[in-house]
Amino acid sequence: MRELATSHDRVKDLIARLSNPDTEAEDLINALNDLKIISNFSKLLSKHSAEITNALRGLMNSENPEVRRQALSYLALTGDGVAIEHLRDELEASPPEAKKSVSTSQAIAMLSVHEKGIDKQLLLNVVQNPPDNASLVEAVRHLPADAETTDALFALLEDSEKPIAARALVPDLVNKVDPGAFARIARRVLEEEGSDSEIAPYLARGAASIQPEQATDDVDALIGMIETMADEGSQSFKKAADLVKRSKVIDLDH
Repeated sequence: MRELATSHDRVKDLIARLSNPDTEAEDLINALNDLKIISNFSKLLSKHSAEITNALRGLMNSENPEVRRQALSYLALTGDGVAIEHLRDELEASPPEAKKSVSTSQAIAMLSVHEKGIDKQLLLNVVQNPPDNASLVEAVRHLPADAETTDALFALLEDSEKPIAARALVPDLVNKVDPGAFARIARRVLEEEGSDSEIAPYLARGAASIQPEQATDDVDALIGMIETMADEGSQSFKKAADLVKRSKVIDLDH
């Protein structure tokens, strides 16, 4: 790898392999792996950036899914506008997952490397109509919580059919944007699913991190419910409930 990273001839040979339409998929994947490794420390690559970009753009529509994924990932990471626009277009068009260059979850992860790589509406669309659970989780992870998105996030939090990996992200997204609404919904979820449910500890932790100045009657009611249910809940819920108690003690101290 060090020889490849410091040799113009070796780098040119690597680019030639990536550019050659006759290169087998396995060789392309190996070349892409090599490129990814040396990109972390090679000082030569910047001198060949245009050639590398052109070669990888030619692989964005490769028949091999791993070739497409690696090429798009590298391009997106380097901020290539063509690759970013390609990924955005596919998210907006919402073709079947099997026809996409990369999965929705992978596209979101690639675009989200950049602060403005993916807009809120695209993420919200995925949250509301996810093609699969992995895409839902990835979209929630990057969706900002505000007045435009909290309804969708609250709906997700209340839906026991949705994966816990997605629901568990919601409390800490919405608890400070609208603590009163979060508290009302959290109480409803606790009543329906119980303190031994998977979501219960996340609801309690969400309650514990609400700032004292944001407390409402609904927040106080949620905290009271958590304290009442603590003894009958799961071990994880009991630990989270203890955080709620400690946050109240700290508040009283001040």
